[in-house]
Amino acid sequence: MNIRSRKTLVAAIAALALPGAALAHSYTYVEGGFVDRDNDFVDDSGFRIAGSGQIARQFALIGEYADTDRFEQLSVGGQFFGPINAEMDWTAGATIEFADVGFDDDTGYGLRGGLRWRFARAFELHPEIRHYDVFDNGETSLRVAGLFDIDPNLSIQAALQGGDDDRFEAGIRYSFAPGVRR
Repeated sequence: MNIRSRKTLVAAIAALALPGAALAHSYTYVEGGFVDRDNDFVDDSGFRIAGSGQIARQFALIGEYADTDRFEQLSVGGQFFGPINAEMDWTAGATIEFADVGFDDDTGYGLRGGLRWRFARAFELHPEIRHYDVFDNGETSLRVAGLFDIDPNLSIQAALQGGDDDRFEAGIRYSFAPGVRR
C-alpha cells in the first residue's frame, strides 16, 4: 500500500469516528425474551437477556446472556458507534465469551460490526455480522434485528440470525435514554 492509499484509508476511518450528526439511537437499554438456537453446540430453545450502557460519547459497555438448557453463553465487552447520518449509526464491538456445554466450559472472544437504521418514525433495523470463538470453534453469522416502538422507551424486538449460529429471538427492549424520534 502506497503512502497516498494509507492517507486516504486513515482519513476515511477518521471521518467515521468524528461526530458529524446526533446519534439516531439509544445505547442505554435492556432487552430480553425467547431464543431458539441451532449451532454446533445445541439445537434448542430458551431465554436471553442483553443490555448496553453508554459510558462515553461513542462507547458503550455491552453484555448478553443466553440459556438454552444444555448451552449457556455469556458475552461481556464494549462497543464503539458513531453517526453516519440522521437516521443511521455504525457499530463495532468486541466481547469476551464464556460458554458452558454440560460439564465443559471455555472462554473465548467475539467480534461484531453493523449498522442501526431508524426509519418510518417507529421502526429500527440493525443488520450485523457476528463472530465468536469458543472451544476452538469459530462461529460467524449474519444477524438482522428489528424493533417497533410502542412508546419512546419500550419496543418490541425480534431478530433472525443465520450462518454458523442460527437463531430466532423475540422479546422486548426498554431504552433508558430514547434515541432521536423524527
